[in-house]
Amino acid sequence: MGLNELESNVLSYLLKHVHTGTSEIKKIFQMDRSSIQRVLQNLTEINLIKRESMSLKAYEEMKGFTHSNRRGYLYVYSARDLGFIKAQFKTLLDKWYGSMLNYIEHLDSLFDCFETDGELCF
Repeated sequence: MGLNELESNVLSYLLKHVHTGTSEIKKIFQMDRSSIQRVLQNLTEINLIKRESMSLKAYEEMKGFTHSNRRGYLYVYSARDLGFIKAQFKTLLDKWYGSMLNYIEHLDSLFDCFETDGELCF
């Protein structure tokens, strides 16, 4: 799926930690907030993770924080089901494999396109 190292690491973390906020991921990976947000956006766009809105109060209770009377909402992230992710990777692999078979099958037509002096024929 073309994931870079940070995206792979964040996905791995989210597979084990549901409802994780941006600040928590930022602390774990010691990266700036914008980098983490970009990674989360990319993973959301390719449908490997999901983003949900959660109240600060519910989030803090879930995480065991003792702050009280916090109002507002934040986005939390969780990985999709591992079976779903595996199916996504398999689908991508199947598409790549099909395109490579097609490329190999039509490889001879690439050679028909060049003149003897290296110029492209039209």
